[in-house]
Amino acid sequence: MATVYRPHSTTNSMSFSRGKRSPNTATVAHHGATHGATHGAGCGFGRPSSTPAVRRASTTRSMEKQPLQYWNQQARNYDDNIFSTIDEDATGVILDVIRSHGSQDDCRASRCVDLGCGVGKYLPALSKHFRQVMAYDLSPKLVALALKEVKRKNLENVSVAVRDLAQVWYRSDPSGACFGRLDELESFGFGVMANVLIAPGDVQLHELMLCNAHRSLCPGGRLLCIVPSLESALYVHQRCEEERSEGPYCLGAGDSRPSRAEAADLLKGVLRRSGVRTKHFLEPEFRLLASKGGFQVESVQRVTYHWRSELGLASDGQVPQRLRESPLPWDWLFLLHKAPLPSRDAPAAAMAALLPTALREARSESEGRLPTLLRPKKEENGARMTDSQKALFSTNRPSTVSPL
Repeated sequence: MATVYRPHSTTNSMSFSRGKRSPNTATVAHHGATHGATHGAGCGFGRPSSTPAVRRASTTRSMEKQPLQYWNQQARNYDDNIFSTIDEDATGVILDVIRSHGSQDDCRASRCVDLGCGVGKYLPALSKHFRQVMAYDLSPKLVALALKEVKRKNLENVSVAVRDLAQVWYRSDPSGACFGRLDELESFGFGVMANVLIAPGDVQLHELMLCNAHRSLCPGGRLLCIVPSLESALYVHQRCEEERSEGPYCLGAGDSRPSRAEAADLLKGVLRRSGVRTKHFLEPEFRLLASKGGFQVESVQRVTYHWRSELGLASDGQVPQRLRESPLPWDWLFLLHKAPLPSRDAPAAAMAALLPTALREARSESEGRLPTLLRPKKEENGARMTDSQKALFSTNRPSTVSPL
C-alpha cells in the first residue's frame, strides 16, 4: 500500500481516487518523523502505528456518502495522510511500466491521462515519458494542490482539471462539457488509475469508471490500474496477529470476534483499513471486472511495499524482527489493454462484443441510438419460421383431454 492510508483516491460513491491511497478518517496522523504517533481510527488508507494506538473519534466526512467533502478535507496535510504508491513502490515496478510504454511521438499513443490524480504524485514521471498529460480528480482542493506542484516543477506538458469519474464521460450535449468533449473520445494511448476503485458499494459504479477509462483510450491503448489486494490484506492481518503487533486492519474489537457486519463486508472484499471501509480485490475478481469494462488483461504484477510503510513506521528498525521477513505486503498492478479495432469486414457481433458491459447495458434500451453497424440485423426471409415450426412451438393447441 501506500505510505500512509490506503484508500488511494476514490471519488464519487466510488468516484475518483487520488494519488494513491486514502487518508486517515480520524485526526490524521503525521507521517515521517511523527509517524510513530497515533493514527486516527477513521482514516482511509493511512497507516496506523505498529504499537497500541489510542483510537480517536472520526473527524472526517464519509468517503462513501460524502466523497467530495471527504477528499476536499484531505487536502490539509495530504502527504501525512495519503499513501503514495509510486513513492513507496519497493521494486520500482510502477516506473518500469510507465517507462516502457512512454512515447514522445506526435500521435495519440504519446498522450496520457491520470484518472484520479490527487495532488499529482504521478505527474512528474508521466510528464517525463509522455508528450502530453491530462490529469483529473473529483476534489477541487486536491486539483489546486496538483496545479501548484505542476507549476513548481515546471511541467509544461501537464494539464490538471476537476472531473468526476463516476459520471458518464464524453457527452454530446453542451451540459456535459465538464465530463469531456466528444473530440476527446479515444484520444489517449496510456492511462493511470491508481487505487481509484477503493470505495465499497455498487460494483456497477466500478464498471462505469472502468468504462470511462476504456472510452478515453484509443484502440490498442493501455491502462495501468492499481488496486488493493485482498490476499495481501488477509496476509498482513495474520502476520500482525501472530506477532501481536497492531496492524492497519481492524477485524473485531480487541480479542472479540468480528461482527456480522464485518463478516459480511469481508465476503465482499471490504476491510477497515485504519478505520475506513475500503474495497480490496482478489486477483481473479479484478480480472472479471476488467473484462466487464471492455479490457483484456495483458499482465499482472505485485507492487510491493516495505513493512515500515505498511505499518506506518518511520524506519525499518521499528518493524518487529519477525515481520521483516518476506513476502512483503503488496497491491495488484494490472496492465489492461484495449483491443485494436477489428477489420472492416469483421462481423457486427464481434464489434459489439468489444463494447464494455456497462456501456452495452446502458444502450440496450435505446438501440436506435447505436451506430448502424452495431444494430441487430433484421431477420432474413430464409431465417423466418415455417408454418410447421410455428405450430410446433405454439401454445394455442386444442386440448387432447376429454371433458368430464
